[in-house]
Amino acid sequence: MSEYDSIPKEPWGMMQRVGKEMFNNEFLSDAKVTVDDTTWPVHKSILCSRSEYFRKAFTGPFSEATSNQLTIEGQDATAVEMVLYYLFTGHVHNFSEIGSIRGAFNLFVAADYFDIEYMKQEALERFDYSFHAIHPNEPLLNDEDLGALFCAARLAYSSGPNFEVLREPIEEFIIDTDFLFTKDDRFMRELNNFPEFALALMRVMTSPENEEEMLICCRSMPEKCTKCGLDKDEFAETSLISYPEHDRNADHALVGICTDCF
Repeated sequence: MSEYDSIPKEPWGMMQRVGKEMFNNEFLSDAKVTVDDTTWPVHKSILCSRSEYFRKAFTGPFSEATSNQLTIEGQDATAVEMVLYYLFTGHVHNFSEIGSIRGAFNLFVAADYFDIEYMKQEALERFDYSFHAIHPNEPLLNDEDLGALFCAARLAYSSGPNFEVLREPIEEFIIDTDFLFTKDDRFMRELNNFPEFALALMRVMTSPENEEEMLICCRSMPEKCTKCGLDKDEFAETSLISYPEHDRNADHALVGICTDCF
């Protein structure tokens, strides 16, 4: 088999392969992009033809147009690398590795910054998925995810229409966890300093369709597992039962299955 047998026959496949070879490659590069301590050699013809942001930066009345050095402030280096790779290849680089709330959020912010709509949609889907990947056990969020959640919420509820799409996955996550975040002291401390988010959550909590989740929230956590009958501090699953069953005016209790029995 000759070396030409591995060359893609379709134009798009060939362009993608060439883009991968040119990405982060000094060969014939004519500019550099820097974020924090990371610098990528780039090709202005590619970036300027595929991004209005880079076209303005490298051809406008700015120092970057003559120095061919572009320093980007306030963006995550990993997310910017994904943006550059996408512009070179039309593909999102290592996207499957973004499993955390923080990673997906950073990519969304970068895609919005560079005004790349497709990447924004991909990042939003990953942002939503990152919440579903969290097991509804206490603590609901580790410190890293909690910080990322509030970073996203501050943009979603305080920074204009570009970030309002982040509200739905945040609110769905809080509903899916039966509002048990109200029993997390770290969450409540952060919420006390964020009245816009607190007001939004109050609207969600008092919505008629979330009545059952709100009842769960108002109950004390169960002490015993319903399967093994042992005293437990952590529960993998909780649910609300009524006495008698199916009576909306009946008393309610919160029961749970421990992590060992789940």
